[in-house]
Amino acid sequence: MELLTAIYNAIMAFTNMVWSLPLLILLIGGGLWITFTCDFVQIKHFGYMMKYTFGSMTNKGTEGQISPIQAMFATLANTIGTGNIIGVGSAIAIGGPGAIFWMWIIGFAAMALKYAEAVLGVATRTRDKDGNWKGGAPTYLAKAWKPLAIGWSASCIFALPIACGTHVGAIVDSAQTFGIPVIVSTVLFTIITFFVLRGGMHALVRVTDRLVPSMALIYMVTGVIIIALNIGNLLPALASIFQYAFTGTAAVGGFTGATLNVIIKEGCARGIYSNDGGNGGSSIMHARADVDHPVQQGMMGIFEVFVCTHIICTFTALVILVTGQWMSGDPGSVLAINAFDSVGKVAGYICALSLILFAASSALSLATMASLTAEDMFGKKIKYLSEALVIFCCFIGGTVGVDIMLPWVDVANMITISFNVIGMLMLTKLLSSLSLEFFKNQKDKAIKEEL
Repeated sequence: MELLTAIYNAIMAFTNMVWSLPLLILLIGGGLWITFTCDFVQIKHFGYMMKYTFGSMTNKGTEGQISPIQAMFATLANTIGTGNIIGVGSAIAIGGPGAIFWMWIIGFAAMALKYAEAVLGVATRTRDKDGNWKGGAPTYLAKAWKPLAIGWSASCIFALPIACGTHVGAIVDSAQTFGIPVIVSTVLFTIITFFVLRGGMHALVRVTDRLVPSMALIYMVTGVIIIALNIGNLLPALASIFQYAFTGTAAVGGFTGATLNVIIKEGCARGIYSNDGGNGGSSIMHARADVDHPVQQGMMGIFEVFVCTHIICTFTALVILVTGQWMSGDPGSVLAINAFDSVGKVAGYICALSLILFAASSALSLATMASLTAEDMFGKKIKYLSEALVIFCCFIGGTVGVDIMLPWVDVANMITISFNVIGMLMLTKLLSSLSLEFFKNQKDKAIKEEL
């Protein structure tokens, strides 16, 4: 037991070190550079992004292919997950309200990073022997510098299963709210993951196409009700986010306080965990979308981050803050559930169920991405090895719980982010030319229609 504690503490110390200035410069600086070279795409073309995303809802794609919106739902299934509830709770439990401000900042940079992943994924993709699209980070990183592609793919074989196990830990922890024993929920979801892996990408799409919109709507509606019941605390809650963003947070109630460094680290780390911006994972699904132009799928990438970080994470944060649960001293894994539960058992059950569904969709999406990445880059033998590792991590994550798994996710994210963001920055010329050309054509088309 002492050995395990020592290992855990070492991992925590390592994550605190890596999620400091160098990685934050890479993430925020890389996101801002892509924003600049792509003509501030997430700001200037926000309206087009909303119009295109909602306009694609009825597009089901051609026979045997997945539509742009299905690809986005598949990646949203990955990003709308544990990070949006437990991740936010963890950020506030450790860093205080100010961590949410830095979550928003990293979210703005992540919009550009997700945009770049989707655009480059579609722009560099190829057809497999069956005529289906394949590509993503392994393909575009190879165009930048092949060792980056090999390094990213190798790290994903381990990183994605670990992340999958983290979400299973969240499922198992939340299932206990309904009295389901740990071993039962662990074994059950491990079996479900196995069968989805056997069904491949199309099995994932059939699940996420239906699950993602409904679960997000139910969660947000319940959150709005709780905020409305505590409307008098809303403005002070918002004020505390900005008040503590640039200062240390003193101990309040059961909250032990936090330094500015901890506030920034927790906000940025949990923000990236909530939207997966920069790690390249979403590019695997986006590359398979039946879409006319790479930039159109890039709009889906921006929308993902907007929904995950700036809407759902903000809802979670406000619920925790307005109910005062952030001062309870409880761990981040239960803060949101306790906040919902504070206004009634039904709300608490809705939060727990939402977390289970969020985490389930994320785990299944990550498992599928791990399998696809391993096969695309290294062949079927490594694919089966990756799937076996996914099943193993599902069982371990369910057994030890989400709080133990989170530091390992931070390490895994750091590795994949480093390979992916460096490679994307090397491809900014291609990214910029595709972006500027597309929006120039859109502008020219609009002028012609007016005439």
